[in-house]
Amino acid sequence: MASKTLLTTTVFVLGYLPVLSAQNPQLQLKTSGQFPTVIFSVVRWNSDPSYYSIAIDASGTATYVSSPEGLDKTGVRYTTEFHVSDRTRRITFNLSQRLNYFAGGYGELQSSPGKNSVHTLAYRYGPVNNQFTYTNSPDPDLTELTSVLEELSQTFEYGRKLSDLQLHNRRAITPELEAMAGRAERHALRDLPALVPILRNVASDTRIDVAARNQASALIKLAQNSGQAAFP
Repeated sequence: MASKTLLTTTVFVLGYLPVLSAQNPQLQLKTSGQFPTVIFSVVRWNSDPSYYSIAIDASGTATYVSSPEGLDKTGVRYTTEFHVSDRTRRITFNLSQRLNYFAGGYGELQSSPGKNSVHTLAYRYGPVNNQFTYTNSPDPDLTELTSVLEELSQTFEYGRKLSDLQLHNRRAITPELEAMAGRAERHALRDLPALVPILRNVASDTRIDVAARNQASALIKLAQNSGQAAFP
């Protein structure tokens, strides 16, 4: 019964491999193929975003892609290019090295298709093309790497939502910024400086409430003082 369940789950996930391949951000990296690259992709059933992927190369160049709509819908993908902080780059590649660049299996696929998030980690450089898929793992290095990349996603999802709210619902920007500030003050947002261009757009938009603009300015100052990464 256990083998049958695992087979069902594997087939279920394989059915979405075209989705993962079509949205692989490595193809969008300007430095694709020039540097070792770590790619992290996640399918999150019935969540927002339902899918996201992060590609980071050894120079720090990175791309983030997410699909706000469900996998069964046609949604407009959110894509942004940035540079990760040196700290994030070093952590990512140090942990990848300790995990043998994903050449083995470090996790397990759970037996609840449609409920568990499905993670895929890949390492690509020259002829090396390692990849494995998991839902969770007892390995502490894999757990830490997953956490780091998930924090990056959370940061850029705030950026996506702010950009969307600025276009469609400016009144909702204030609570979004307040939630963002709370996480930033707890050091729960990784590489916040990468969002400075978006925050500047909010802070300079006279159509937005003054309180929200001031909050955006405060977040810019917080990012400037964090020393995590360079930004325009």
